[in-house]
Amino acid sequence: MSEATEKIMSEFDRVPETTDRRIVRASDLLKKGVKEIPMLFAPVFPRKGVALFAGSSDAGKSMLLRNMAICVARGRDFLGWRFKGTRRSCIFVATEDDEAATAYLLGRHERTFGDTPDDLHSLRFFFDSENVVDELDAELSMEPADLVIIDAYSDVFDGKEQNNATQTRAFVNKFKMLAERHDCLFLFLHHTGKRTEELAPSKNNFVVSQSLEASVRLGIELRVDRENPELRHFCIVKGNYLGSQFKMSSFVLKMDDNFVFESTGERVPFENLALNPNTGGQKNVKRPEDFPEDRHLDFLRKAAKEPVSKRELTKAVEKEFSISDRTARNFVDYYTDSGFLSVIDGKPYPKLKLNEGDLPF
Repeated sequence: MSEATEKIMSEFDRVPETTDRRIVRASDLLKKGVKEIPMLFAPVFPRKGVALFAGSSDAGKSMLLRNMAICVARGRDFLGWRFKGTRRSCIFVATEDDEAATAYLLGRHERTFGDTPDDLHSLRFFFDSENVVDELDAELSMEPADLVIIDAYSDVFDGKEQNNATQTRAFVNKFKMLAERHDCLFLFLHHTGKRTEELAPSKNNFVVSQSLEASVRLGIELRVDRENPELRHFCIVKGNYLGSQFKMSSFVLKMDDNFVFESTGERVPFENLALNPNTGGQKNVKRPEDFPEDRHLDFLRKAAKEPVSKRELTKAVEKEFSISDRTARNFVDYYTDSGFLSVIDGKPYPKLKLNEGDLPF
């Protein structure tokens, strides 16, 4: 070690470690041995922080969030995502529904879920809260929770202008501090723009200051399917800890007569949820290159797990990507040319020196 380095290290050793310093050293962080981000519902919802959930007025946003609240209180998985909370407790700030409406809707949900009233003792509601930050701080101090749902953001915002970046940051920071203090997730319900349903799902569709979108770890857009009013598209448009495969296609949900949602297991690319004004409102016709590689591979893992005929695969592509037969044939050619698929009609393609049944990914 050089003399200069020794001098620097000597000076470093003399830096006082006072108790009021806010600095955290990388060495201390690494010693924590954190192997993965703590989750509430793995792998989508983080255990701690602030998230945003938005959609049109008829999408059933509040219904879905009540479903989520019930799942937290009962320790159930939500839409197929594994519950990993630690308290099985949830607070729901309801500014748009009163006690009677909430009691009725909970009763409807429970026709499907089948819980008893006492089973939901750990699900708490605030109605018409005037000082939501202080009240939540006090309530969480007395009885911690995994999740706090705020329905709706605009009703509790304490600034004068929601589009004011400074006021928005100041407001959201209050909830970030609460999330850190009480180790829980805050989920705001908000709205999307009236004309954004003609566009592909995007974080830019939120009717909020950009500062709000930039402040959250997770952003979700919920929209109604154009053809089937029982279906919803759960679109993750921002996810700090999620791979691209989560943020390119919707998760298709189905709502029953009791306003309870379940996952259908289907995915729809965001591009197929947009309307193309140049085709009279028809869905965009796409090329295979317009979709991410992960989207194709996810499809092939299901559709081509075993050798299939070219015609069967073309039909599956048509359904999966909502495209015409002619366009679907281009997708199949793309799969073989790219090396994604090695077997069709039970035989390997000559250009690919792979074993029968191989999917090279």
